[in-house]
Parts: sequence; C-alpha cells; structure tokens
Amino acid sequence: MFLESGRAIAAQVQLLVDQEVVQPVRFAVAFWGAGADFKLRGACRIICDLASGMCNPAVIASLLDRDNTVVLQLAGLHAKVVVGSAGAVISSANMSTNGLGAEGADASGTIEAGYFVTPSTSDHRRVAAWFEEQWAQATLISQDDLTAAAMRWADRNREMPALETISDRSSFSSFSIDPGMLLEPHIDPQDRLAAVKPLVFNVLKETLPDLDRRRLGKIATWACHLLLNRAGMMQEHGPGDGEARGLADDAWIYGRFGTTKRAETLTSVAALLASISRSTFFSRDIRRAAAEALREIGNDGYR
Repeated sequence: MFLESGRAIAAQVQLLVDQEVVQPVRFAVAFWGAGADFKLRGACRIICDLASGMCNPAVIASLLDRDNTVVLQLAGLHAKVVVGSAGAVISSANMSTNGLGAEGADASGTIEAGYFVTPSTSDHRRVAAWFEEQWAQATLISQDDLTAAAMRWADRNREMPALETISDRSSFSSFSIDPGMLLEPHIDPQDRLAAVKPLVFNVLKETLPDLDRRRLGKIATWACHLLLNRAGMMQEHGPGDGEARGLADDAWIYGRFGTTKRAETLTSVAALLASISRSTFFSRDIRRAAAEALREIGNDGYR
C-alpha cells in the first residue's frame, strides 16, 4: 500500500505500534527529532545514526530513559524502516514532526512518501531479517556518545536543550536494581551463590544454546552478580572450599572461573552481558549495569 505523505506514514507507523502484542516494534530510522518519541508505546528496539549530527540528542536521551526501549547506533545508517508483527513501513520520513507532521497539522514540513508491507509475506520476512542484520552491527550508546552528539547538534545551530541536560545525566552512572528481579532469594549450598530465576535463565539460554544447563546456569549467575555489583547491590556468597561466608565481589566471582576454561568462561559471561544490555526484557537500569560490566571486562583484561 502506497503512503502518500508524512501524515499517512505516521498513521501507519502508529498502527504498527498500537497493534503490537508479540514483540518489540523495530525502528531502523537514521534521524530522530522533536515530536517523535511521544508516538511510541510498549517495547521498542531502535537503531539511529547518532554520530551524524542529525539526531537531536535530547530526543535520544529521552528514548534511552524509556524502561522498555533499547536504542543502538549505527554510523552510516540512512534507512527509514519500521517493522512490527502487523507489517512494516519503508519510507523517506525521519522520526520528527518535520518528517511526519505534527498532530493536527495539515502537512509536514517536507514532502514524504512510503510503502506499507503486508505482514506474513516474503517481503515482510525479508524486511525483518534485514533489520536483525543491522541490529547485530549496531552498538550501545554511552554517555560520551551523547555528549559528543550534543556538541555536533549545537554546531548545526538548531534549537536544543542546554548541553548540561545531556552531560549531567546521573542515571548513566547510578542504577536502581532489585536483586529479586534476577536472583532466587536463597543460596543453594552446593553453588554458593543465589542463582538466576528460571524466567531469567530461559531468556539468557537463547544467547548460548549449546552450553549444558548446569554450566549455563553458573555463567548466568556470575553475569547477574557482576551487574548487581555495578549497582552497589553486592550479594553474599555461601561458605565452602575453606572460605567463610563473605561478599561476592568481582575478584571473588572471577576467581570461580578456574584456569582451564577461564578465557572461554569470560567470553560466555561477556556474551550474556551483551545480550542483557540489548534486551527489552530487562529494565533500563539492568541493561545499563550490564553495559558497564561489559566495558569493564574489556578494559581491565580479566583473561
């Protein structure tokens, strides 16, 4: 179905968002501006080109603050593709009032056009697969990335909030996580650490499907305790191996990795942390803590 204007594109995108009950709505849209974020409801996965200088950093920061939304960046992205279970929209319109038209306006500021792809067709499957290819290449957005984007945006002489509203975002360095969202309330005496809850385990096993259940359980447990440490929610470990009960700090957790499979285990832990940081299943603060733990693994060289 041909979409003859920004308003028509916006209406079709809104239908995809409103009708989605199966999985997150997926946006591979290069540029985001004022007026776009209010259209989103429910879980979303978003790819933008933050480094282009064409994304309003205040809007991206607002999207990052949504608890069920994951935003990644991909340099060079110029596509405008939205995919949902109810179809897909491919168009020329960026996510902004200029591209889509403000509510109540007769027309947007630019001439846009697009096409609606019917669900459950080969084209729809190809669009969804294309999105996953871009998602696999996209990267997380850090505080430094937002600050740099704010400077590029300011250089373009566009109206935007003061840089302090971007650079002073304390939520990037402090996380509020209830351990009960991840861990069982009691420690198994044989394992010495509170293990991940079954639902969390089932989500994470998709990342490492070839590992046997017990080993994956240990690795998932270690990963969750590492990100809880980032949030200042360090848990206790049980007694054993000549040790008394104590705090499961990073050094203690890495000490469980052993010597024969240390590098392999660390790679698996990193894979789970990366998966957590990109999943709308987990809260915003859990995702951010996972991203920080992942960066620290890379910087500190625990191998």
